[in-house]
Amino acid sequence: MRNRHLQDGIMRMDRVREVLRLSEQGLTQREIHRQTGIARSCIQGYLQLFELTGIRLSEAVELSDQELREKLKKKVPGRHRAEVKDPDFANLHQDYKSRKGVTRKLLWQEWVEAVGSGYDYSTFCRRYNEWARSQQVVLRNEYRGGEKLLSDYAGERLSWWDDNGAEHPVEIFVSVLGASNFIYAEASPSQKVIHWVSSHIRAFTAIGGVPQAVVIDNLKSGVIRSCRYEPELNKTFEEFAAHFGTTVLATRAAKPRDKAKVEKAVQDVERWVLAPLRHVRFASITEINLAIDTLLEALNAKVMQDYKVSRRELYERLDKPLLRPLPMYAFVPATWKLARVGLDYHIQIEQHWYSVPYTLVREEVWVRISEGLVEVFHDNVKVASHYRSLVKYRFSTDPAHMPSAHRAVRSWTADNFQKWAHGVGPETSNLVETVLTAAAHQELGFRTILGFQRLEKKFGSQKLEAAAKVANERRVPTQRFLKAVLERQADSPASEPPEAPLVHDNVRGEKFYH
Repeated sequence: MRNRHLQDGIMRMDRVREVLRLSEQGLTQREIHRQTGIARSCIQGYLQLFELTGIRLSEAVELSDQELREKLKKKVPGRHRAEVKDPDFANLHQDYKSRKGVTRKLLWQEWVEAVGSGYDYSTFCRRYNEWARSQQVVLRNEYRGGEKLLSDYAGERLSWWDDNGAEHPVEIFVSVLGASNFIYAEASPSQKVIHWVSSHIRAFTAIGGVPQAVVIDNLKSGVIRSCRYEPELNKTFEEFAAHFGTTVLATRAAKPRDKAKVEKAVQDVERWVLAPLRHVRFASITEINLAIDTLLEALNAKVMQDYKVSRRELYERLDKPLLRPLPMYAFVPATWKLARVGLDYHIQIEQHWYSVPYTLVREEVWVRISEGLVEVFHDNVKVASHYRSLVKYRFSTDPAHMPSAHRAVRSWTADNFQKWAHGVGPETSNLVETVLTAAAHQELGFRTILGFQRLEKKFGSQKLEAAAKVANERRVPTQRFLKAVLERQADSPASEPPEAPLVHDNVRGEKFYH
């Protein structure tokens, strides 16, 4: 139990003055002990010090506590010892905090060995604690109405159970308005960026406006790279802030006092909201949030001891009139991802591949992933947009993103080849149909037809159609035979008419062979 007569391990100076006053009134040490409760040995020691120093009550009341303490430092003759200089507590503190396993007792032992003499361990600890407290100076944060909303997650969790009896823990999101201490809390499936942003959207809706700034910790959903001077924000959260017209302020890493308001709000939520619900078995996250809303309403209506008013009253008076209005259009949260374009000019998102312009091969691009769209940006310019696909290990390819040679390959389909052949003539169409039907593999047939197309560019459609007739009659549907026919036709004089078929009695007709 704390001794009410002591301050930092020594007698309070107001109690010392009281001992001197009662002594000068003629009370004995026993009577002083009965009235003050101070130990008789302590009373005797201080009265001896007053006698030694010659200090009277009239002088003691004029001195400050520190001045009186300094004057009483002289020891009774015969009992004093050499004055011991305090160690360099600043260096000892750095050593104490820099490595695990270093204890204050070890530091004390090393100091005593170094100086050759020193005070005992308990005095060392008392002096060290006095020095440490003198270093703990705190700047009080000031908050104006509608200025800041501070957000964090509680350390405690709740859970809900599905029909199969499986438990699903949930995170507890907490935010508080700086000026009024008005608290918003909800259960969230996780601390992922989508849930983090969605919780802030609902918090803005609950308070009925937008604060000038949102103060957050350095969790990954809000800050990608922490820095005391220029932290790098998560792009999704940055996009959210731009939509609502607010600013995101990230606290220093490992500095909870930078967000003391939300730390206290988390403590209040854990005590007055989560603790009463610890034994409740919920069937859904919606049930959890309904229970939280009921208890949270009571917490905000509760009168605060320091302010003598409730959080809701302060909110109505200080924050609500100064909050900025909510935007007209709803914000659709989307995640952002940095991706590198592969040699096949596709990027991988959730085990599905989406195309980008082939000129961006090996480049880094930003990908915005919403519920229905996948958008790709390069140098802050949108270069591709695809409907989001949940089918894994498949490709979504826009032909416009492909080089011309690849688009030509993609045009290799039976329908396209048949359309081309029909445009040349019926004989070519029959020849192509024969090739597609007889090919052992479809791609082998495609390559033969590509040879037909190359011959059309060289000899023309009419000659190709005539050669196709010969190939159909001879039943030789190959590119090599068609090329030989066309070259033979090209070598014969153009003016020489084709030979007329021989007709006489000795010529056997085609029916003879059937």
